[in-house]
Amino acid sequence: MNRRIFRLYYFAFYALLATTIHFNAEAQEKEAADSVKSNQLLQEAQSLLKQGSFDLAISTARNAYELSKKTSYLTGEANSSHVLGKAYTEKKEYNEALKYYFVAIQAFDLLNNPQMNINTLADIGSMYQTQDAHGQAISYFEKALKKAYEIKSEPRLRIVLLENIAYSYKQLEDYPHAMTTETKLLSEYERTGNKAKVIDTYKELSLLSELNKQYRSALKYNTELAEEYKKNNDLVGLSSAYNNIGFIYKRTGDLKASLEYFNKVTELVNKQPAKLTEGDKALLHINIGVAYTTLKSYTRAKENYHIALKIREKEENSIEIANTQNYLAGNYYVSGNVSQALKSVSDAIEIAEPINAEEVLLTSYKILHMIYTQDNNTTKAKKYLELHRELNEKLKEQEKAKKQEMLKKQLEIERNEEEIKTLLAEEERAAVESERKENEIKLKEKELALLKRDQELREIEYKNQLLEKERTEQALALAQQQLETEKKNRELVSLEKEKELQNLELKRKALEDEKQKKAIQLLEADKKLQDEQLKYTYWMFGLFALILTIIIISFIQKRKANKKLKAQQLQITNQNNELQHNMEELQATQEELESQKGQLEIQHRKITFSIQYAQRIQSSILPSNSLINSLFPENFITYLPKDIVSGDFYWMEETEGKKIVSIVDCTGHGVPGALMSMIGSTTLNEIINQKGITDPAEVLNKLHEGVRTKLSQEESQNHDGMDLGICVIEPNGGQKVKLTYAGAKHTLYIINDGELLEVNGDRKSIGGANTAAQRDFSRQTLELCQGAILYLTTDGYIDQNCPNRKRFNKKRFKSLIEEVHHLDLQSQKEYFDKALADHKKDAEQRDDITLIAIKI
Repeated sequence: MNRRIFRLYYFAFYALLATTIHFNAEAQEKEAADSVKSNQLLQEAQSLLKQGSFDLAISTARNAYELSKKTSYLTGEANSSHVLGKAYTEKKEYNEALKYYFVAIQAFDLLNNPQMNINTLADIGSMYQTQDAHGQAISYFEKALKKAYEIKSEPRLRIVLLENIAYSYKQLEDYPHAMTTETKLLSEYERTGNKAKVIDTYKELSLLSELNKQYRSALKYNTELAEEYKKNNDLVGLSSAYNNIGFIYKRTGDLKASLEYFNKVTELVNKQPAKLTEGDKALLHINIGVAYTTLKSYTRAKENYHIALKIREKEENSIEIANTQNYLAGNYYVSGNVSQALKSVSDAIEIAEPINAEEVLLTSYKILHMIYTQDNNTTKAKKYLELHRELNEKLKEQEKAKKQEMLKKQLEIERNEEEIKTLLAEEERAAVESERKENEIKLKEKELALLKRDQELREIEYKNQLLEKERTEQALALAQQQLETEKKNRELVSLEKEKELQNLELKRKALEDEKQKKAIQLLEADKKLQDEQLKYTYWMFGLFALILTIIIISFIQKRKANKKLKAQQLQITNQNNELQHNMEELQATQEELESQKGQLEIQHRKITFSIQYAQRIQSSILPSNSLINSLFPENFITYLPKDIVSGDFYWMEETEGKKIVSIVDCTGHGVPGALMSMIGSTTLNEIINQKGITDPAEVLNKLHEGVRTKLSQEESQNHDGMDLGICVIEPNGGQKVKLTYAGAKHTLYIINDGELLEVNGDRKSIGGANTAAQRDFSRQTLELCQGAILYLTTDGYIDQNCPNRKRFNKKRFKSLIEEVHHLDLQSQKEYFDKALADHKKDAEQRDDITLIAIKI
């Protein structure tokens, strides 16, 4: 019986398994067909994108995206998202483009496809460049560049990324970072043997060096340029390089070297090749004219300018004609030929004004102002000075407006990006939740299928029981039939025996006398046969009784088994109900936790975004790079907030011919420290810029009063304050500089004529509830040589721990200054940053860190 039931189970299981395999095969075939269809749609979308049919490309790529997402075809989802990002970028729908680019980045990460990830990051950078959001563009190009270095990509990819980074830094006028990037580009071009690009990069580096007032570097790059131009027999380029070198030497006071290079330019006039283009000829003669003007050979300068002018007039290049007229006017002016200077500059203005060539006009107005000033014509001199000033202010305002617009756009783009990231995170969470619910439904469907299958098996088992019962009944009927047949056989045997006995009786009577003995034997045999027949009958009845007993016992055991099975089923049902209840409670709890987690994530993003926005606001109170470089051309600043925002800040200004620099360490760090830094910066502006107080000790006195008043520390018992040092620098005749210093718990370090000086401030802080309402800070005055270096630092640098909890300490800081002070300041910065990093290693940053070095 058990073997029969097992076979039925076996066949039922394999029937269900075959059905499942059939359905799975169909599903796999459908998924394969869908992925092929998705790839076809994607290829079509890419072709439409190349043709400029952006709307059709978007529609087709979105169909590919939806089909890939439906079938969980991640490669199709990633590639179609990337195409959608590019198509929306072409349509200038940047928010939609960014959304799909982010989806593509996540998908390529999951696919471990760094190359496409780099391409997508670069596309985002290009999109931001298009919008003049160069800060964001740099961020994404640098992410792409980092991955390109990690996978050791082709040099061409790294070069393209570096070119974009350098371009954006130049648009932001962040010339130090632009120089760093151009230097990396130079290495790549030299490695790949791209001579033309090497020359272009030397040009950029020389220009950036001059903008940064790093004349030694500018000289180096122009010298390298000159060598390259010599190799290529490029006289135009060589003349420009020699002129640049001459002006650099002139600017640095080396007049002998300056004249040497201007003379080299004039020597090129007779070396120009016959195949030189007209435009290159004009440039060459302009460069030679500039050299002759500098060498005070005004007639030769005029001759070269006239040659250039004739070429420009032949080309009908209005702007260059006007520029050349300005060169002539300048040459006439410095040679004392005022009337000819006036005519040339008037011709330049006549050409430039109708076409609104503002840069040309700016130069022309300046020349006219100088001409009329020399001629003592104050009215016209004032007129053209005013025109020059107005135009200069207009150009500055335009540049300022452009920068403000860029900053505004940058902030708006950052906000939009954060919102898109938040939206995508919420959509992803919703998708995960939807997938979880779908999985639960599928699980319930599977459970129902299992229950249905179990029910089918039970029905099969019930049918088997009925068949077994029928078979038992048939066996009983067969046994009954066998017993009746045996009984009939016995009756027939008995009749035959009786007939035989009758025959024997007849024979016995006939042969009674002769067969008496045999009759007796036959009677004995008959008796024995009857005994055997009776024994056989008993056996048949016993066998029937045994079969009947087995059937009854089996029936009783089956009933017991069924009762036990029903009891177990009832127990399992109760356990399932209890488990279902527990699962529902657990699910509700999990849903609540997921909801709370999502809310916390969104809140965390909002708080982080707010703090990042506050960081940008705080950055706006710091001096701009252009102000710092104009006040102190040689400088470096290390500014490392412990958190996103900082309790440290630095302040610089020039007023009444005095240059003022201060470094401030406010109580705390993070948001509280940042709020204190805003109060400190605002108060310094009020004291110095509005009230005109420039004495450093008096500034500290007023700052103490201002902090206590603004924080109502007398009533609130607020103990916040700040430590700072403030330096006032002014000329002191000859090569000497006067430095007046005051400090509140701050030490100033100075390298003067190779000697390290340590100037300590007062042992008291600014602000605090338990301090006097007024304080009298002291000042110290020193006479320094030009070229002295001032080092101002907050205590975050000196107090930074290493992993063994040892401070960097003041002694080591002073030793570091003495070790590196002879280097240029950018090299010093690298040494200071490396020393801090080597000391800190993986220890947590304790405090905000700020270090400033300026060369007087």
